[in-house]
Amino acid sequence: MGIENFTAKIVGLSIVSLLVVLMFLYKLIYIIPLIFIVLLVFQSEKKIFAFLSKNTKQIQPYSIEDGVFYNEKNASAVLIIDDIQMDYKDFTNSNLRSFISSFHKILDIAKDINIVLKRESLDKNVYIESLSQKIQALRIMIDSDPSNEKAKRKLELMETIISRIESGENPFRYEMYIIINSRDKNSALSTASMIRQGLEGLGIKTRLATLHEIQKLVRDFFHSKLNLNKIALPTQIPYLTPISVEKKPKSSIIIDGVLLGKDINNNGLVFWNITKSQNSHLLIVGPTGSGKTEFLIWLSTILNLIYGGTVILFDVKGDIKYRLSMYKVPFQLINPLFYRLGLLDEYDIPIRIKLLQIEKILLNSFRLSKFNSSILYNYLNRLIDISYLKYRIKWKDLEKYLSEIDDVQLKYYLSKLINILSSMEDSELPPLLHGVNENEINLIDLTLIKSEEIKRLIIYTLIQELYNKFSLEKIYDKPRVFLVLDEAWTILKNESEDYPIVADLIKRGRGYGISIIMATQNLEDLGDLANIYLDNIGVSVFMNNGDKKFWEEIRRFVNVDNDTLSNNLIFMNRGEALVRFLGDPRPVIIKLNTLAGSSF
Repeated sequence: MGIENFTAKIVGLSIVSLLVVLMFLYKLIYIIPLIFIVLLVFQSEKKIFAFLSKNTKQIQPYSIEDGVFYNEKNASAVLIIDDIQMDYKDFTNSNLRSFISSFHKILDIAKDINIVLKRESLDKNVYIESLSQKIQALRIMIDSDPSNEKAKRKLELMETIISRIESGENPFRYEMYIIINSRDKNSALSTASMIRQGLEGLGIKTRLATLHEIQKLVRDFFHSKLNLNKIALPTQIPYLTPISVEKKPKSSIIIDGVLLGKDINNNGLVFWNITKSQNSHLLIVGPTGSGKTEFLIWLSTILNLIYGGTVILFDVKGDIKYRLSMYKVPFQLINPLFYRLGLLDEYDIPIRIKLLQIEKILLNSFRLSKFNSSILYNYLNRLIDISYLKYRIKWKDLEKYLSEIDDVQLKYYLSKLINILSSMEDSELPPLLHGVNENEINLIDLTLIKSEEIKRLIIYTLIQELYNKFSLEKIYDKPRVFLVLDEAWTILKNESEDYPIVADLIKRGRGYGISIIMATQNLEDLGDLANIYLDNIGVSVFMNNGDKKFWEEIRRFVNVDNDTLSNNLIFMNRGEALVRFLGDPRPVIIKLNTLAGSSF
């Protein structure tokens, strides 16, 4: 029994041990995979660390500033192509090849450079839907306010865009960058500056990208997608390269403001945004019968409606008065013979400065020499010394000084001049400036005045008085007064280079709230100051003229290729014009709008 019991105990213990072992092994089933993974990680730890270290250096964060982004290893300056003054149409084949070669030589300044050019098509349906929503809102605005001309223009523009898209044009957006890679920030920016100067010489205007633009570029580059914001149609930009981009005026100038007409090449509407233009002056050059006067009347009416400004038209021939009446445009007719000029009236402007202005007005009006005008200036000074603040000075009072002149011819001439001024000024009539109604269309009727000298005197005086009035007030960002002059040769042709009035006002730009709009027949009418006018006037409109010599002279101020000159400009119809916006030498050919209809 003992042996049997011992054997039984041994067997039982073995069975229990086996069960314990089995239970232990059963628990290990969950632990073994974990131990295996830990071993694998341990074996490859060095390789994983080395991989992470290597790639962390490659994608380490960039510091971004205006114009450049960089890290410890490298830097990249970013230029954005803003404008290209010329396109492939402006060159012959040989010149175009030379231009392309020069472009690449300039880029070769940098050893490592990238050009990022992205064109991305838009979903036509989505784009049309967004325009349709805007059109709906505009129609509601027009229904509630039928006089809202701005809303009407926007509506017409958007309907035209939809029509073009539905006819087959696909809208797209684009952006163009030049990325200059270098070893450090200063080197990248220095190279970018040299490239900018070189491209500027080719008419390619660039600028350093802003911090925000670079952030978008870097972010979207790593997502293989550029976030673009320029929308165009294929007829506007047929080839997306720096050289073959067809030049158009800046969109900010031509998509809002005063409607000039329709672009003949693509039927798009062209506006003049005065607030975005470099200045608010406009010049029209064209022969008799080309439609200058009709266009002047259109501009005058629209400027008064849109900007609510005071419009003053100088009617030399009587055409403007007749047409305004025919089109039933409300206007105030002013006969200058019922007013005095008010040259010697006291204003806030210092009297001694006023006398210098009077000398300038008389010199240009009567074509005086500097010597003769200085005599009158000295006489007025002496008269003021004894009369100032006692009573209003009379021109007739100057006659007492004529006895001091020994030159009989000069004495009689100045006596005649003083009598003319006395007859126009030494009266109790109100000054001419008081006859102008603000925020309305005013017409100065010069048809009853036969003397060109008196016409010039009236025009110059009113221009100077308006300048005095507004120069004493704040600086303006848009015009308050529009001076409209047909047959501008009456004052421009012989304006003194030393004592200019109109040219001086034009050079001063927009700050004084006065816009000058002039029309004349040819460039010779602008006299010796032609370059000043054409180099400083915001919009130049060159109308129908079959004279090839005329267009050759115009090409000094605009970029026009030979084909356009031979096939388009010489054969333009009445009411069509080549229009140049200051700062954008590539012009557009426009069918101008008039009150006679939507266009000629």
